[in-house]
Amino acid sequence: MAQSTLVIGAGIIGSAMAWQLAESGCTVTLVDPSDTGGAASGMSLGWTNATYENPRFYYELRRFSMERWDALKATYPDLPYRQNGTLYTSFYGTPLQTVYDEHTPWGYPMTWVSAAQMAELEPHLAVRPERGLVCPVEGHVAPHEAAIFFRGLALGAGAQFKKTRALSVLREGDKIIGVRTENENLLADTTVLAAGRHADTLARTVDVELPMTAPPGLLIHTKPAPSLINRTILTEDLHMAQWPDGTITAGGDFGGGAVNDDPDTGAQILFERLQKALSNGAALQYSHHTVGLRPTPQDGFPVIGSPLQGLYLTVMHSGATLAPAVGALATDEITTGQRHALLDPFHPNRFANTWNVECV
Repeated sequence: MAQSTLVIGAGIIGSAMAWQLAESGCTVTLVDPSDTGGAASGMSLGWTNATYENPRFYYELRRFSMERWDALKATYPDLPYRQNGTLYTSFYGTPLQTVYDEHTPWGYPMTWVSAAQMAELEPHLAVRPERGLVCPVEGHVAPHEAAIFFRGLALGAGAQFKKTRALSVLREGDKIIGVRTENENLLADTTVLAAGRHADTLARTVDVELPMTAPPGLLIHTKPAPSLINRTILTEDLHMAQWPDGTITAGGDFGGGAVNDDPDTGAQILFERLQKALSNGAALQYSHHTVGLRPTPQDGFPVIGSPLQGLYLTVMHSGATLAPAVGALATDEITTGQRHALLDPFHPNRFANTWNVECV
């Protein structure tokens, strides 16, 4: 059923939602104080994968979304996404054998490679263990650019974009009716909170508590360089990828940690690691670093669903991997009332014992 919808947050998740909702025939207004593609989205490595933080139910959602990225790229060649694959020489303390044993029975394509094979795949990688893993179906997306791309598709499908900040959620009786912004009250049948780490603050205005953390993620960025990295590469203390413009982005971990606690010093450490990781890394030129606060529900899993009539939550890390799936599946639920089984483990009502409201 077509309906009016507000989408709060124009990062990669909110913009994907706005596009899919508009395509479905909804009247859509996308709300964000910035038009740059989102705060967290602009400070992400953009690695799309189904190995990180994975029980089976989370793997299935991530794998579904990866397949949608590939389908979207086939339809929209200018989408800033590529299936470049990943080379794993390490996985943040988890033995590669464990990663292989957990995922390949689920049908995830991971292949063992020797040091000699790694040299063929990534000739500029300076240090190679005796063996590693290659996953050819993983990819790389520029999340803030993809958010802007999806927003353009949404506007082309009839959505509106309002460059303003949402201050609180509006409630009338037992129904959410919209949001109060800096400039006006905006009303709609459904309000989607895709506001990243600000979603919990907005939800709290109607007594919905979202236990969240926002671990910092430090990334360094080089100036454009000749082609040195073909895939996303994970080593013992570094993850790195090279963008089409030649710049390289690298980080130390995905959940905070010592390197992230002092960004200036951490950036120097990461750049030195990057230079040592590549055979001609000494020629790399440092550009800058970014620190992104990753919106992460306390149990580590996405929050996707409706806790109150008229309110729908989409809060997660990682939006880079999950945006296509969330945009499609959440839109189906909002417009048809039917919830896909892939979303069932991620309903916000798992936190309901902390709320002062009656859930739907």
